[in-house]
Amino acid sequence: MPTSAEFSEGQTRTGVRGWFVLVLNRAQYSSVVLASFAFGIFLPFIKEDLNLSALEIGILQGVWWITWAVTILPFGIWFSKFRPATIVAVSLALLIPFVFMQGISTNFLMLLASRFLIVLFYSVGVPSRPLLFQQWAAPRQFASINAVGLSLHSLIMALAVSATPLLIGAFGSWRVAYFLQAGLMLIHLLVWMVVARDSKAAIPDMDGLLKSSQKPPFGAILRYRHGWHMGFAMFSLAATWTSIVTFLPTILQEDRGIAVSSSALLMGFMYYALIPGSLLGGFVNRRVPNRKTLLAVPVLISAALAVLATITSNSILLAVFLTGIGLAWVAVPAIEMLPFELPGIQPREVAVVSAMYVTLFGLGFAVGPVIVGIVAQVSGSAQTGLIVLNGLTGLGALAGVYYPSYPRIEH
Repeated sequence: MPTSAEFSEGQTRTGVRGWFVLVLNRAQYSSVVLASFAFGIFLPFIKEDLNLSALEIGILQGVWWITWAVTILPFGIWFSKFRPATIVAVSLALLIPFVFMQGISTNFLMLLASRFLIVLFYSVGVPSRPLLFQQWAAPRQFASINAVGLSLHSLIMALAVSATPLLIGAFGSWRVAYFLQAGLMLIHLLVWMVVARDSKAAIPDMDGLLKSSQKPPFGAILRYRHGWHMGFAMFSLAATWTSIVTFLPTILQEDRGIAVSSSALLMGFMYYALIPGSLLGGFVNRRVPNRKTLLAVPVLISAALAVLATITSNSILLAVFLTGIGLAWVAVPAIEMLPFELPGIQPREVAVVSAMYVTLFGLGFAVGPVIVGIVAQVSGSAQTGLIVLNGLTGLGALAGVYYPSYPRIEH
């Protein structure tokens, strides 16, 4: 079985279709996680309509990422032996009905079930992304393509966060926004089936290669302990991000009298600077050879600025702090490509190591809001919950400090 480096050997340039397929795959992720990242903007409307408690709010956000965390690794092992484009199409087809179901939810349990099933079926296709990179792209452009994808993701999130209150106000219902999201996912599926054809890929036939692995893919999580360090760093970044986007809009409305439409614009600052800033992901990958720094510094910056954003009463400073939290994610495209540079790693092992750190990444998104919700329930203050949470996530910098040294594979 060839290693990941040998698998992509000879590919020096990514074609236009390859760029489009990989960026589209990232846009699919962005369109799905709108239900999580924009949840804080929907929350004041849903909370009033469905009479949700603080704990139920935390559970609704947490179930998304707990399901992700529990399923990504086994799905990475099971589905990495199949053609990645087909798995992505099946994943999208299965989740679309439940995106629509969110909009017709009449109680907490129905909304909880729809969110659980969306992420369950989406998780089926997530481990295919590393395989798509190896099938469609030149290795030296991996980080750059990922950076463009993050930039597009940031643009989609900024537009969604900023426009959602206006959309809800125009239609008079938060439910219509979920119906529109279901329509968007259907468009994604149709476009994917047209463009992501194996016959057009740089490596058209992957079946034989993926099924001829000489090493059990599951063992990769033990052979490459670097993935755990990547995972704990991403866990910290994720817990900080999702807690801020979930609870800060409500804090701004209830404690500081800032309307949801205004807080949505402020929350958008987490994305505004990241739209152009994330394009530096390829540059960061090349210019920060010390992978310890690449992991530790963004975690520290994100946690510190999140605490400051939680306690400040000045809107200008709040916008600055939220912008800084967003810019900390400029390093993420490079971090996500770290499994590809591990010596001797095989294509399916890349998928498994990636799935493992994505598991911890998802767990961070899940645990963050739940911790904030529990502390808020006990203390009576969501602000206290956010401060406690971000004090804990700052410890994630240790994952970078203790990241193992190794001879990197340079592309």
